Amino acid sequence: TLKQGHSAGTDFTLPLWLGQIPAMSYKMDQKSLAKLVRLTFDNTRSADVEKEVLPFYKTELGEVDGLLTKLSVNKETGISSKEVENRKKEFGVNKVEAEPQEPLWKLMWEALQDPTLIFLTCAAGFSLFIAIFVEQSDYGWLEGVAILFAVLVVISVGAINDYQKEAQFRELNAKKDDVPITVMRNGSTSKVSTFELVVGDIVLLSTGDILPADGIIIGRNDLEINEKMLTGETVMKKKSPSYAIVDGSVKSNPTLFAGTFVQAGEGRMVVIAVGPNTYQGTMEEKMKEAEAGRSILQKKLDSMTDLITNVSMYVSILLVIILSLRMAYSFHTKQCCMESWDHKVHWTELLGFVITGITIFVVAVPEGLPLAVTIALAFSVKKMLKDNNLVRHLSACETMGGATTICSDKTGTLTTSRMTVVKMWTGDKTFSNIKAASTAVKAELLKRISEASVINTLFKTYLKREGTDNLSTVYCGNDTECALLVLSDELGIPYEQVRKSFPDSEKNRRCFTFSSDRKRMSTVVPYEGGVSAFVKGAAEIVSELCVSYLDSSNSPVPLDKEVMRGVQQTISDFADEGLRTICIASKSLPKTVDVAGLTVQEVERELTLVALVGIEDPLRAEVPDAIADCKRAGIVVRMVTGDNVQTARAIALKCGILSKDGAETVMDGKDFRERVCDKDGNLLQDEFDKVWPDLRVLARSTPLDKHVLVSGIQASQITTRQTVAVTGDGTNDAPALKKADVGFAMGIQGTEVAKSASDVIIMDDNF
Repeated sequence: TLKQGHSAGTDFTLPLWLGQIPAMSYKMDQKSLAKLVRLTFDNTRSADVEKEVLPFYKTELGEVDGLLTKLSVNKETGISSKEVENRKKEFGVNKVEAEPQEPLWKLMWEALQDPTLIFLTCAAGFSLFIAIFVEQSDYGWLEGVAILFAVLVVISVGAINDYQKEAQFRELNAKKDDVPITVMRNGSTSKVSTFELVVGDIVLLSTGDILPADGIIIGRNDLEINEKMLTGETVMKKKSPSYAIVDGSVKSNPTLFAGTFVQAGEGRMVVIAVGPNTYQGTMEEKMKEAEAGRSILQKKLDSMTDLITNVSMYVSILLVIILSLRMAYSFHTKQCCMESWDHKVHWTELLGFVITGITIFVVAVPEGLPLAVTIALAFSVKKMLKDNNLVRHLSACETMGGATTICSDKTGTLTTSRMTVVKMWTGDKTFSNIKAASTAVKAELLKRISEASVINTLFKTYLKREGTDNLSTVYCGNDTECALLVLSDELGIPYEQVRKSFPDSEKNRRCFTFSSDRKRMSTVVPYEGGVSAFVKGAAEIVSELCVSYLDSSNSPVPLDKEVMRGVQQTISDFADEGLRTICIASKSLPKTVDVAGLTVQEVERELTLVALVGIEDPLRAEVPDAIADCKRAGIVVRMVTGDNVQTARAIALKCGILSKDGAETVMDGKDFRERVCDKDGNLLQDEFDKVWPDLRVLARSTPLDKHVLVSGIQASQITTRQTVAVTGDGTNDAPALKKADVGFAMGIQGTEVAKSASDVIIMDDNF
């Protein structure tokens, strides 16, 4: 080892294939690793990162190299196979045990614990006892049997419905969790089961992978991570071993989270948390804590049962006392049938008084009510299924009708979760309708916009046509690039046609990929007998590189100060509406240019501005009317999102959650936490009650912020008890879905975790 260049003091573990048994001592425990995961997830603003994260990650841990040392991991050879079992004992197993489906008999037994049904069963027992042993009539037993039959029907209908819906749900979400993962062990790569992954494993990641655990990135990479299912944000995240903070903005961070998706690129990570210790695992623990007791409907029935029980009990006791006093008075006044006490007669008469009291008690029981309620709810479940709502819990049918506030996720719930070009500036004109632009703009300019949009996209980004009519489109690859492909289709020029004309394998084609420093991407291709470069990127940056623009006739015109002011104003207007603005530009190069020898600086200067496009995740068509209906019904809709405040405010205004006078409150998640929670994350109810009545939008929120919001509203006593509904589609929504009085998950775009936490699954994602 020393001959290979390692000093005696270096903490270095020889790989197994060199014959050394690996070290089994770790200088870091699971609690510290969990702290690192939580800090990096909860703090995304540069000021918070510098204050909260860097002192721990950089100073205390020594970044990724220090972390590897503390976990006894060699980043070149990985861990030894002999260490796996020890690491499982030390840091846990990468598996969250799913709770088995409860058997039907257990569901029936749980249903029988309802106070109303217990009361009915006892009443049936009394009725049978009196009929068989006291009255001894031929048909006196019928009433007791009828009550027991009603109880049996109630528990059967409720239990069978819940059992069938749970089975249907499990079948709907059945998937194989045991996915092979490529890891570095014993100095070579190998495939292991997801469940065999341990803390310290070095995982090799590539496009299309779903991250199996939380980890820290190692070395150089070109990864683009889609964290939408965890944060709700559609922006791809860059990763690096160290935090990259530029101009007060976090450009990349080192932490990767289980359940997120590798949109593009390759890289390596060291696993720092597995199974229930991942951030996703902590949310599942929150869901278990939120295993709420009885539903609102059940509580109402319980209250009514208590009232009936108490009243009928007191009336029955009073009746027995009155009858006994009347008998005593009759004895005293010598008005009774016999002047002296007769055991055979008078004890039977007293027993008759008691039986009369019990009869009154039994008759007062509304034995038909639970059956009527259960049957009504069962019919509601079937009717709602026809409306594409899978009701997993019977009582949710009634609870949703009494909702007073809805806390809704934005991405995928209020919006379509499909980035779309909704506005375009070209030829010194702004178009708010792309279909209208396809008829108003001349064909030559439309062709140029389409080619500039499609040529400068990666071929691994494409649109997948689905359905018998191919009208359903699924985005594959980068969402922003998919939006540009759809733009070409909407302009009347199919993107496949453009790609066929300019194939990826074409000679003299060269691509300068997007970088966070340049904030743009460029592609050089042979074009119309010459060579042209096409550039797209952040509008405020690419527009500054332009010296001309294409007018309405597709002719280049100098970009004078007046037009440039108009361009800058358009960029500003698009930003105010919450749009992501992309500038599309082009440049003609000499026919004899050496494409292989071109530098990015030579390509990306003196450009011609082709178009500005405003991209957003548009609202679902039904959302504004649905929110207006909620307002008319007295239901307050609150939006909870991972997007920034500006984007969240713009979307909330469009869908009607915020009024134009701005009387409602919009808060950042960090400010919300600091105000309503203590240092340990516990809710400060008094402070919370000052915030929530006017709060309509919570931006930059974490999953636990949503959980706090729902918990606080439910616990508040400044108004009548609020019935809280939550809608969501991502893993980040799961704790709040579980905590809510009724949780709605999206059936198409919803994750399995979100669906399992919900009471109702909206099969067609229609808000």
